[in-house]
Amino acid sequence: MNSKAYSVFETASNLLLINLLWLLMCLPIVTIFPATAAMFAVIRQSVLYKDSSVIRPFFRFFKENFKQSFLLGIIWLLIAFLLYFDYKFMNHFSSVRNILLPILFFFGILYSFSTVFLFSVMVHYKANWRTVIKNAMFISISHFPSTLLGLLILVGTAILVMALPITGAIIFSISTYGLFSLCNRSFRKIERLKGVESVKEPYDVEFLEI
Repeated sequence: MNSKAYSVFETASNLLLINLLWLLMCLPIVTIFPATAAMFAVIRQSVLYKDSSVIRPFFRFFKENFKQSFLLGIIWLLIAFLLYFDYKFMNHFSSVRNILLPILFFFGILYSFSTVFLFSVMVHYKANWRTVIKNAMFISISHFPSTLLGLLILVGTAILVMALPITGAIIFSISTYGLFSLCNRSFRKIERLKGVESVKEPYDVEFLEI
């Protein structure tokens, strides 16, 4: 019982520490995406290796993934703004609204689905940003149950933080843990189909094209 209690306490403490590091590194605003990538990478180490170290790995992953995660984050923001402005634009032209709205809705769903897998794919595999986006999209469609659960986690987190801001002290790392665990289940299924042993290091094999 003491061992189980210690394990629970250690996990909770690590999640709190990861969350606080993420909040700290998000303060400059422009570092939100590298900080998010670092949080996912540390959670990945915990899920795959049962690694309890946090601070040193967090800053190492923050540095290693900075360029790619920053670029990917900017691209993802631009796509979100593009979808939003397209929607606002359509509202001023009712003649084409009924034609274009289903198309925009389709791309919005695809964007939301891909968001669930985006950072998990980036930290789990060796790939450039185009391949990350492409495979996040394909995996999200082919593993819809996991995608749906991931969306529920994201929406639930947003609602909880808005209703009780104090939960922001730990909820983001908990949500990341849940998201990566879901994504990793899909990754393992794909790796088995490809006849590849479960990927441990993100740089030990080339990215598995879907």
